[in-house]
Amino acid sequence: MSHGSFGIPVSTLPGVRLWMRRLLDDLRSGKSCLCLFPQAGVTGAPAAAEALLDELLHELADFVLVPAPGDVVARGDLARSAPPSPPPVRSSLWGGMDPILDYDDGLAAFSTARTGSTAVAPHPAAVAPPRAASAPEVQSEEPGVDSLADRIVKELGDAGSGGSRERTGIEGLLDLLTTAGGSAMTRVIVVRGWEEAAPTAATDLLRRLSATVKAAGLPPGHRPRLLLLSGSTGLPVELPEQIAREDTGVHWWWGALGRLDTATVVAMARPCPSGPAARRQLLEAVAQATVVEVCGPFLDLAARLAVEWDGLPDSLPAQLGRLTAGPVADRSPVPGPRRREPTAAPPHPNPSLRAEWDLGTLDRWEGRLRRRPGGAADHEHSVRTRVWLAQNHALLPLLDEAREQFTEVIRARSRVSATELAALYGRRAEMELGAMWRAHLQGHVRLTLAEADRLRTLWMSRNKLAHRTALDNAALESLIHVLCS
Repeated sequence: MSHGSFGIPVSTLPGVRLWMRRLLDDLRSGKSCLCLFPQAGVTGAPAAAEALLDELLHELADFVLVPAPGDVVARGDLARSAPPSPPPVRSSLWGGMDPILDYDDGLAAFSTARTGSTAVAPHPAAVAPPRAASAPEVQSEEPGVDSLADRIVKELGDAGSGGSRERTGIEGLLDLLTTAGGSAMTRVIVVRGWEEAAPTAATDLLRRLSATVKAAGLPPGHRPRLLLLSGSTGLPVELPEQIAREDTGVHWWWGALGRLDTATVVAMARPCPSGPAARRQLLEAVAQATVVEVCGPFLDLAARLAVEWDGLPDSLPAQLGRLTAGPVADRSPVPGPRRREPTAAPPHPNPSLRAEWDLGTLDRWEGRLRRRPGGAADHEHSVRTRVWLAQNHALLPLLDEAREQFTEVIRARSRVSATELAALYGRRAEMELGAMWRAHLQGHVRLTLAEADRLRTLWMSRNKLAHRTALDNAALESLIHVLCS
């Protein structure tokens, strides 16, 4: 989710664009949405989450961005700046009971907002006697929910919705959104969960809004919608499954990135190679494929490895070890039995995977679980496997093309008839490199020294890759020399 070290904004990557499109489609269809990010992505790198949010807001036609609690001046503070009413007159009216303020600061209805009633300054005789338990009763509720609701009401009021300042608390907000009408009430209300002091305040509002909209029977085009972006810390594990329904979408930052995204970042980060053009291009193609396969969805690691690695397989473990030794690498995976990778990934991180996902060390990539590379032995084995996969991906098509070309050499150098050669080693068009090499060793094909060296290099390289063994520096250099000559 980071933004600055790739040379390209993460929001422009194709996988991220697709993730945002699905989210925006839900919002435009009248759904509220909950977006869940790894906690490492919102606390470790808040600028990244904010950058993604900026892109989402740019795509929305209209929205209300709820300010963080610390960004709002308390209405009581604003009220205290107004000229006070004469104390003697006010005191005689109160008679020792709770005060009724003479300015509309949105707090007068605090005690009645929970029941949906509208706050009106009553006649002193109608005021109920004070109760000693009233203050603790308010504190036992969820103060964060009403605080969030009041901030939303204020923003909607500032947007020009008449009478919105007369409503307070969550009940007042829900009443405003479902009865006031107008375009201001159908704006997408955007809440940054990582800014909220009460972790469940926004999710409680999301639940209540969904139920209220359903009860009001509002059509999709006239529904108030909430977009909540949050980390998962402090939220109940079962919450996303409980919230997800036909009128509320849950979008996990999970599997958003794919091979094309990583390849784009790597290609942008790699320095220009040097050397003969053909050899340089082929070695660079193998190096980029290796970085993509080894790093998977961890774009920060992919960008750094692309810049600092020389592209040769023998130096990869040491370079990767240096890059993963630090604060990110120190966030040890959750103890427990390791599954043999690659493992098919679920559509979202289930409870058994949630802790690693929250640390930013686990994601879904190309349909498989991918853990961030580290220094442990099981990770080293995974890295070796991924180097082999990358070389397979980059080199096998070229090896197959070289095999097809070498069949013409076999035809020209054969010492037996085409029928006998096919009976012994298979038809020339389908003859594998190993069969060609055996034909040479048996004397049925006479090759020059240069041709034999070429065939041997092609066969040994193909044989290693077929047996899931990555090519080392010497083998890779020899193969590239043969392919480029």
